[in-house]
Amino acid sequence: MVTINQNLKRAFERQFPGTSVVTSANGSQNGIADLIAGRVDIAAVSRPLTAQEQSQGLVAVSVTKDAIALVVGKANPFNQGLTSAQVADIFQGKINNWSAVGGNNGTIRVINRPAISGTHQAFQEIVLKKANFGTTPNIATLPRDATTPLLQALGTDGISYATFAQVANQQTVRFVPIDGLTPDANSYPYQRQLFYVYKNSATSGVQAFLGYATSPQGQQAIILDN
Repeated sequence: MVTINQNLKRAFERQFPGTSVVTSANGSQNGIADLIAGRVDIAAVSRPLTAQEQSQGLVAVSVTKDAIALVVGKANPFNQGLTSAQVADIFQGKINNWSAVGGNNGTIRVINRPAISGTHQAFQEIVLKKANFGTTPNIATLPRDATTPLLQALGTDGISYATFAQVANQQTVRFVPIDGLTPDANSYPYQRQLFYVYKNSATSGVQAFLGYATSPQGQQAIILDN
């Protein structure tokens, strides 16, 4: 949600001169931990809250819907689509050669996000149907949840996933159609809600920012800046 956070920060500060919104990217799980500890006022989360988190007084506000995009490097010779079943098999280590999905002979390097990532958790829920990621040698997990290093790691033989809003305008990657659909299609299979989470009771500043984020102006800022 890095791009969405930054877009709303800029729009909110323009709308209300003199205000300041500080954003940082640490992953959904760390954001929730910081929120519970009182180190932040709002956590940006790319998955629903658990029952345990709700019992701690956390409240989630839906901000927007987004897709999880499958990406390969621009120079990757694989230029076809994948089925949902093939994607699940790739990320579970059952398929590890591009030739098994219509590409050239060569190992598929899978670049995974760390478990603290809300996108990792959503991918496991939506794509893997709650099954575990594979542990085969061709699957590597990044030490921190950051999209830029992930995209840089793709090279000519890697595949990974990212929030569509965050990579929609990237020039170094190409989206892999899933079941014949690209991430901007209404019926694209890997869609999820994105949330802002606060802890009861919200301060006036938190209420103001959340009110703006969910207002027509805030929603338009998300669309325009993406």
